[in-house]
Amino acid sequence: MVRLRIFGSSSEQAQPLARWLGRSYLRAAIVPLFLIELSFLAIYWLSGNFTYKRNVEAIQNVSKDYLSDIVGREASTIHATIDGVENMGNLFAMETGEVLAGPYDPPTAQERARYGFTPDGVFHTRRGGKGDSASFYSGHVPIGPAQIEKVWRTARLDHVMQHVKETSPLVQQVYLNTWDSYNRIYPYFDVLSQYAPKMNIPAYNFYYEADAKHNPGRELVWTDAYVDPAGGGWMVSAIKPVYRGAHLEGVVGIDITVDTIIKRVLAINLPWNGFAMLVSRDGTILALPPAGEKLLGIKELKDHHYADAIRADTFKPEQFDIRKRPALKSLADTIARGHQKVTHITLAGTDMLAANASIPGPGWTLVVLAPAASILADATSLRDQLQQVATGMALILLVFYICFFVFLTFRARDMSRRVAEPLRTIEALMDRIGQGEYRQATPVCGVTELDHVAERLTAMGGRLGDAYDRIVAQEDDVRLALETERRITSGQRRFINILSHEFRTPLTVIDSSGQILRRRAGRLTEETTLERADMIRRAAQRIGDVMKSALQLVRLEEGEIDRNLAAVTVGTLVGEAIDAAAQAAPGVAIERVGDQPDALLRVDPVMIRSALAAIIENACKFSHEGKAVAVETEVGDQFCRIVVRDEGVGIPPGELGHVRERFFRGSNSTAVPGAGVGLYLAATMIEAHGGTLDIESTVEVGTVVTVTLPRAARGAVGLPEAA
Repeated sequence: MVRLRIFGSSSEQAQPLARWLGRSYLRAAIVPLFLIELSFLAIYWLSGNFTYKRNVEAIQNVSKDYLSDIVGREASTIHATIDGVENMGNLFAMETGEVLAGPYDPPTAQERARYGFTPDGVFHTRRGGKGDSASFYSGHVPIGPAQIEKVWRTARLDHVMQHVKETSPLVQQVYLNTWDSYNRIYPYFDVLSQYAPKMNIPAYNFYYEADAKHNPGRELVWTDAYVDPAGGGWMVSAIKPVYRGAHLEGVVGIDITVDTIIKRVLAINLPWNGFAMLVSRDGTILALPPAGEKLLGIKELKDHHYADAIRADTFKPEQFDIRKRPALKSLADTIARGHQKVTHITLAGTDMLAANASIPGPGWTLVVLAPAASILADATSLRDQLQQVATGMALILLVFYICFFVFLTFRARDMSRRVAEPLRTIEALMDRIGQGEYRQATPVCGVTELDHVAERLTAMGGRLGDAYDRIVAQEDDVRLALETERRITSGQRRFINILSHEFRTPLTVIDSSGQILRRRAGRLTEETTLERADMIRRAAQRIGDVMKSALQLVRLEEGEIDRNLAAVTVGTLVGEAIDAAAQAAPGVAIERVGDQPDALLRVDPVMIRSALAAIIENACKFSHEGKAVAVETEVGDQFCRIVVRDEGVGIPPGELGHVRERFFRGSNSTAVPGAGVGLYLAATMIEAHGGTLDIESTVEVGTVVTVTLPRAARGAVGLPEAA
């Protein structure tokens, strides 16, 4: 036997030697090996904590950027919404100034019959219906003929107030308040049940915040949240002074209820169980969803119950002032300094991340809050899994060493021969796993206990690999989500910039023409007046065209446009499309090349006609002056091709692949009106019919657009004829 040849000449001599070898091996090998394994566990534990900390830092940085991006984007959306209200307020102020200063036609007898005096000296409307406004002269200033004349003058404003109210779903009330306590408000309500006699209207914030002391620049300003004396509950108002020279004649206003603002804030879709709140310029919380109410311990004020008329300003209580709440002090300081960053705050024992962005105009601040624990949930879960794996490893090693000690007691010599090599194999396996090679084949050691250890180590490596893959996949998902958000945000900003650019020029034309007509109305010739009127109409048509394109895009993407297939000839479609384009671009010649084919197509005539007209009109826009646009029709056995050629500015090669994207406009198209949706809509409509749209272009030579549509099958029946 090998045992006798190594340790002696007899089994009686070998047994003590084997036991001594076992004890010596325990002292010389097992203790250091045990320390090594403990070191490995410690390193593994420390590396897991280090990985967790790095993951937390990375997720926090990504989440802060994401929250900042969300709050900035949503603040821009809110600003764009209230910007329309501000524009209507400025327009209403201009109309009011003209009504108060210019001549007027006395109202009809029917209109006069709506008014009367009370014993308290209040001159007011006694009745009204849809389309009527309410009027209230409080009697704080004695009411004489001049005051009655002012009432008749302002009756002309009813249709303006009605249009302002119906233009935006945000608007609740439109009103005029004058220096002598006269109020005209739309929609109509019973003013005597809400207003107190002798009411001093200039003493309310919706008047004095626009006077010369508070608003020397005479700009449109936004009030703080207040209780509306007219019965509308909690309000914020966009107010604008109306002057006659240096005298403040009155203040016009547009009311938005706090409940409406809350619904806008609730509509914001936020990750991580977050919520948003809106803060006014003085630190008062304007809008707070239920999640915020619970954390802040306050109940949002949406309505007000009127037991009596409101006789003085009534503002939100101090509990809605973030400057008076210690938990929100750091956030309030950040907003007060005009900084926009992510702040750590604690609400009701919950650690929160708060990102803020200012809203120009009213000076409001949008704040987005999200629980830090929700943001770090994935990283915490990964840490717990790593700790469980480490605990499992410790238990596995403990079992291994117990078995190992028993095995050494009885088979010390075999252990010296059979354990060393498997241990080196397992050690190499652990090294490879520790170096990131998580998925390993299970080695066969020949020792049951070591085979179990190897199997569990490889299983552990597989779980670590799975965990690592999940981390990588999550990072990819977050990166993809961020890239998608950036792309969507970029498209939205590009669309807003296009609309701003497209609206700015016609609005400037309208404004300048209106100013000229107003200042020089008596000196303008008929020809000049007609010319200005035509300029205003063209500017309005340009705005209408942009809005029509945007509306058509929204309807198409929301699936509101259905195909109504009909049999129509190619010649008819092309002819109608050319006529439509010729009306939109009367200064460009459109030449029809080739025959007038009568090949039938099975399409929706309206959609295909719109698509072809958009392509031809686009060619007309970018053609050089004096150059014609050619439209050629080619009929094949299976397909019909409509080719549109222009001799214009062309498309740069680097932009050719983007021209069919929505809201994309080429670098050489800034001087040409448009919203960047024409080719996108045309391509979408054509592809919906199984067709294709191909574009070839050379800069300063021209562009060729080829539309290919499948012909209707011969003998096809059941198709209606196109009108």
